[in-house]
Amino acid sequence: MGISKSAYSRYRIIDKMLNNQFKPYPTLEDIQEVCESKLDYSPSLDTLEKDIRNMKQSDVFEAPIVYCRKNKGYYYTNPNYSINSIPLTDDDILTIKEALDLIKNLGGGNRVNERFSDAIQKILATYKEEFPDGNVDRKIIQTDYIEGAKGYENFNRLFEACKNQHPISFVHYSYTKRVFNAVIVHPIRLKEFENKWYLIGYSESHKGIRTFGLDRIYEPMQLKRKFISCNATEIESYCNDIYGVYPIENQKKQEITFITSIDITNYFEAYPIHSSQKAKKNSSGSSYFTINVVPSMELIKLFRSYGKHLEVINPTWLRQQTKSLL
Repeated sequence: MGISKSAYSRYRIIDKMLNNQFKPYPTLEDIQEVCESKLDYSPSLDTLEKDIRNMKQSDVFEAPIVYCRKNKGYYYTNPNYSINSIPLTDDDILTIKEALDLIKNLGGGNRVNERFSDAIQKILATYKEEFPDGNVDRKIIQTDYIEGAKGYENFNRLFEACKNQHPISFVHYSYTKRVFNAVIVHPIRLKEFENKWYLIGYSESHKGIRTFGLDRIYEPMQLKRKFISCNATEIESYCNDIYGVYPIENQKKQEITFITSIDITNYFEAYPIHSSQKAKKNSSGSSYFTINVVPSMELIKLFRSYGKHLEVINPTWLRQQTKSLL
């Protein structure tokens, strides 16, 4: 089980007090008083006693805390110990290496933030560790990422703009209209769909939330202007109540029902296309599925790709859209 933020804050206070040579052997009451001063709340003595026990028994800390009956307080048997200087074990180092390798394999080297990679390398260098060359070419996980795909060169800049809420301007190219347009966007989130990345943000020209493919974004620049925030509920709905990234204009979230043939039913059961998906199986082996989403171009494309094996029942307009290709 992980360590909560509030518990870790108390651990740090306990650690600092046990390392204070000018006021050794703090009691639970002493610790409680400092916690109240530093954290603006007073943990119970039972809580602090439990904290000390957890620090001693935790596989992470293994703190050498002992109660001194003579001085009626706590101390470290190892005066050099601190939770801020816990060494990494061989297993910790191996796990860090595997985690970074996993990230690189999942997204391709270009999608790993260089600062993250450098930070991990510094941590390992502290322990005189480096990545072995033996397994560099031995991939265990492979994705559809293709080196040279457009748009990733701006990933870090757009990520920082989302994180720090910095308005940006860029030139956007429309594949359908074949024109370039300058837009000002207040970035909210980066989203991946079918191994392609998209920027979601408030567009000043559209006066609403819009989606922009990274492959169509040129020369993004940070602007010195007030950031326009959007309603959190609206953002979550725009990002999550959809299959894909491009909602169909003027369509709201709605229930969509479709039936699948016995040949593809198992695929939809094994890989739901949305978290709202529900299924009702027929005796023949086919199934009725329902999802509650905002219809999107990607959803129509998905339904059409299954041809005669999938039929939309409701709504009527979507049924006509998908049947037109059959």
